[in-house]
Amino acid sequence: MILFESVSKKYRGTKRPAVDRVSFNIERGEFVFIVGASGSGKSSCLRMILREEQPSGGRIHVLGHDLSKISNRKVPYFRRNLGVVFQDFRLLTNKTVFDNVAFSLQVIGKSRGFIQEAVPDVLEMVGLGGKAKRFPHELSGGEQQRVAIARAIVNKPAVLLADEPTGNLDPATSLGIMQLLRAINASGTTVVMATHEATFVDIMQQRVIELSQGVVVRDEQRGGYGETAAIDLGDLTEAGARVLRASEDVVRSTLSAHVEPVAAPADPEPLSVEEAEFAMQQEPVIPEPPAAPTIPGAPESLADDDLDLTVLAPRQASQAPSAPPGTFSAALGLTPNEDQEDVGPVR
Repeated sequence: MILFESVSKKYRGTKRPAVDRVSFNIERGEFVFIVGASGSGKSSCLRMILREEQPSGGRIHVLGHDLSKISNRKVPYFRRNLGVVFQDFRLLTNKTVFDNVAFSLQVIGKSRGFIQEAVPDVLEMVGLGGKAKRFPHELSGGEQQRVAIARAIVNKPAVLLADEPTGNLDPATSLGIMQLLRAINASGTTVVMATHEATFVDIMQQRVIELSQGVVVRDEQRGGYGETAAIDLGDLTEAGARVLRASEDVVRSTLSAHVEPVAAPADPEPLSVEEAEFAMQQEPVIPEPPAAPTIPGAPESLADDDLDLTVLAPRQASQAPSAPPGTFSAALGLTPNEDQEDVGPVR
């Protein structure tokens, strides 16, 4: 599904490449963490998958397409198969929650009727069903990230890219976001996440690709964060180290009791064009996402992303909501747009 073949990326004015002869293959349905210190090349890999950047050397294949052979004119059509979640949310501040999510459907020509039906369903799925008319500045950080996730998945992407999606959030809020991403992955979407969140990586035990100075130093199934990418507590102040340990303890004690690791899928047989087209037309079976429990003794500073800023009253910890049967597929299902040009079938 995503194949890097000896990929390098060197930016102008730099002495060493940001990515240096990186090779890996990500299969359909995997949940993959890309970890490493700042400047190790994580974000560069995601930008090249999205075709925001082109490699200086090597080849990248995504969803059966050689990205070096896709013209700039066809890049927007290719990106319809990808959803992206950023650390800084990148919401349109002058639009409501509903309009932010609807925008991704409007740009590909979906009808008003389809949008009016799909957007409420996907907002309900991410736990924002009652906040469609709010503006981004009226939401907490965790709620804004849920809007960004809803916008990324409303088009039913085959791949979801997440670049430090919990980097600006507290541990309790991050827990809800991680459970939501895990539920999306359980529905069949491939998730590739660049992160510094060592605790989540260690507990979830998914595939880990670790980069160091642009080079893959580890590619491990059911792996942890690792020592190379980890923060050395000796580099922190004593107060900072206490905060870090306390945050990790909160998340670890909560998540370890409620998130079961999912084994990486076996290498599938390649699909024919006809099989791939048939598979994309089928309605996915969406398992009910796991509910996040209340975190005992969590301080108000760790209040969840469901905090209503107009009342300033902390509520229950963030959780990944369940969706009524069929609503997720109804919200995310896409019909072919005969007026738009496509880049070909997914392999």
